[in-house]
Amino acid sequence: MKRAAETIAALVMIGLAAGVAGAQTAPVPTAESAPAPAPPKAATTSHSRYWVFGGIGFGAARTGCFECNPDGVSTNGKSLLVDAGFRATPRLDFGVEVAYGSSKLEIDADPIRTTFVMGIVQVRPWETRGFFFKTGMGSGVVGNLYIPNGPVLDGPITTNTLALVYGAGWVIHRDKRLALQVHATHHIAALGEVTIDENTSMKNVLNNYWNVMVGIVFR
Repeated sequence: MKRAAETIAALVMIGLAAGVAGAQTAPVPTAESAPAPAPPKAATTSHSRYWVFGGIGFGAARTGCFECNPDGVSTNGKSLLVDAGFRATPRLDFGVEVAYGSSKLEIDADPIRTTFVMGIVQVRPWETRGFFFKTGMGSGVVGNLYIPNGPVLDGPITTNTLALVYGAGWVIHRDKRLALQVHATHHIAALGEVTIDENTSMKNVLNNYWNVMVGIVFR
């Protein structure tokens, strides 16, 4: 009888041990993990990377040299400008500029048209604002470049020149495909020696052109 009781007790203990082990190894239900958020879509824009600007404005110029009037020879008149380029980054553009201005070598002389062809860089410090500044370098032709309805120039006074430009401006409604742009520039042309006629020449001539332009930029 005693042995039977011990046997029953042993079976009960084995059953309890098996139940505890089963409870410990049973999988613990876990909450379903939330789905991963979708990656953000890349910003899209209807603007092309390429742009063109055309504008007209008012300019003033001053010619100076050691042999000229100490106060320089100044003139003013209309100016034209065309820029074209592409957007390298949201804040940086590269382009080409063609600009027209006028200057005088002598006080009583007719204005002489100057044509600039330059490579330019435009930088926007703030990607979401219209402000930008620009700089560039290239060549200028001062003199007898054919311009319809331009002044008749006497003498072989055409000369090529190294030119620099810098300026700043603002694009209004820059998020539009067609936008209004206003800017001011300063072109510098190092003419060197300029021959006015067979007996007259001017050395170390430096021209400065200041322009305020308004026009349309198309992207």
